Amino acid sequence: MSSNAALALAEQPGAGSSIVVRSEVLGDVTIPAASVLSFPSGLFGFPECRRFALVPSGRDGMYWLQSLEHSALVFLLADPFIFFDGYSVELGASDRRDLCAQGADDVAVLAIVTLPRGGDAKPTANLQGPLALNMVMGVGRQLAVPDGGWGMRCEFEP
Repeated sequence: MSSNAALALAEQPGAGSSIVVRSEVLGDVTIPAASVLSFPSGLFGFPECRRFALVPSGRDGMYWLQSLEHSALVFLLADPFIFFDGYSVELGASDRRDLCAQGADDVAVLAIVTLPRGGDAKPTANLQGPLALNMVMGVGRQLAVPDGGWGMRCEFEP
């Protein structure tokens, strides 16, 4: 599964209508309305947060996921297929149903990045709890991937 095709909508600034997203971290950001995602189940640890905007970061394979309900809540996301050789995710039938996905190309998978608080520590990516996004349908879901050698804190160089 590749994230690039499914993320094309988030990177087309002139496509369709746009909205201004308020962010305490990013400032006010104008994005295509198609970049707004609904997470019906919320995110792990944030079940009350259901609406987010996917904002390109300006770096290949990196994005911001800004909460539309809480302007201070934003996550850095990375395309794990770019940064981690051999990484793969299999979507189960319930995942495909919840994401309204017809095929694998409908879904992008991104990993939540934790930035180090200083020192020589490197950023880490949560490869066991990636986000699956259907940009066409505007729906997302956090997955719980069984431990297959990929952990919740995989170091990488963005």
